[in-house]
Amino acid sequence: MLYFLRKKSVKLSIFLGGILLGLLGATPAIAQLSIAEINSIARQTTVLIAPALTPELRQDLEENRNNPLQKSGIWNPGSGVIIAKTGNKYYVLTVAHNFLQKHLDSKHYWQQLGGTPYYGIRTYDGKVHIVKNVNDHRGCPLKGNPKLTVLVRFGCRDRFIAGTDIVDRSIGTDRIRGIDLAIVTFESTKSYTVAPLGDPDSVNINDRVYISGWPDPEKEQDPQTGRCRNRVARRQRRLAWGLVRGKINPNPEHLGYSIFYTDKTAAGMSGGPVFDSNGRVVGSHGLGSQSKPLCGGSLEAGGESDSDNVSSSESLDFNKLQKRYSSGQNVNYFENLLKEFNFDLAFRRELIRPEVIKAGITYIQNLEVASSSGQVEFDASEDVFDDPNDVVDDIYKLYTFELENMIRDEPSGGPESLLLD
Repeated sequence: MLYFLRKKSVKLSIFLGGILLGLLGATPAIAQLSIAEINSIARQTTVLIAPALTPELRQDLEENRNNPLQKSGIWNPGSGVIIAKTGNKYYVLTVAHNFLQKHLDSKHYWQQLGGTPYYGIRTYDGKVHIVKNVNDHRGCPLKGNPKLTVLVRFGCRDRFIAGTDIVDRSIGTDRIRGIDLAIVTFESTKSYTVAPLGDPDSVNINDRVYISGWPDPEKEQDPQTGRCRNRVARRQRRLAWGLVRGKINPNPEHLGYSIFYTDKTAAGMSGGPVFDSNGRVVGSHGLGSQSKPLCGGSLEAGGESDSDNVSSSESLDFNKLQKRYSSGQNVNYFENLLKEFNFDLAFRRELIRPEVIKAGITYIQNLEVASSSGQVEFDASEDVFDDPNDVVDDIYKLYTFELENMIRDEPSGGPESLLLD
């Protein structure tokens, strides 16, 4: 009887509390997540995207590795985030510039599959899901409206003669046309965590955001020579965080970029998620600040951003913001694009459950950064964390797919997935 009375009392308290909140017009505040919890969500939802290293593409890469004019157009691993699921299909939000037009329409790269390009999407469990039929046949600049196929591009990337839409891959400059957003789809019977979408309008100036992705160390400067590093096989996912310094209305003239922040991102993290403090995706990272040191002419370079505040007038000036800060796309703008073309995707809105976050917390042993419990101790002042439990030992080996894995007719991975060594 006592238990029953207590139970009724708890219910009454909850009921009265709900009435009081309703009368006051207030809603309960959502507790901000720790960096470890944000990293857990990032780890489970961030993917690595790259075209398969066929013999032809590998030869092209090696022959042009030390040619700065060609380097950015050879092989460009990027990042993305799982944002929706339908049946066995997973939809990954990323940026369009992760898909070079040269890779989509150069049939000589894909002789093993009859000229059809194929990519790999590496999920947090180490599996690489093969994605075929990637070419949307829209060219660059894009022609016609997008369709909800394996790859949906709202922009494209090629080498244009300056000031024109004429492509010339021998003398042209690496450029993006359109809105730098894309969706790529893979299939799997496994259950992967889908990242919840948040509201960028609720993110204010000086709020902290978190960017997850896979840096490409080959596009970083060698501290001894000052040139781009040579072949680096090992890759490690990074979580970087910084403060929002500017917001503007998305505009196709600016490729859609509209959220600006301080960070320690690097080339290769393009397409990775931008999280708010509750672990919701509010943006898609894509461009490093123009003040970062360039290496090999890449669209995004490694280095540290200028962290000084801009004035109120500068906070609405795209060019000044882009010079000083890194930038991401706005997911509200992304959703409006989907509505414009009648793409019906069901996004997750509810926060990740605590037990799912706990399951993905990074635990390491025998490292100074670990506490007595074995859990990583994050230092918020560092602004960056390279996850020791999210590593690709040899990206060249991982993305060199064997022909027998590619001869099936399915549009993407699932049972074809390869397991990381």
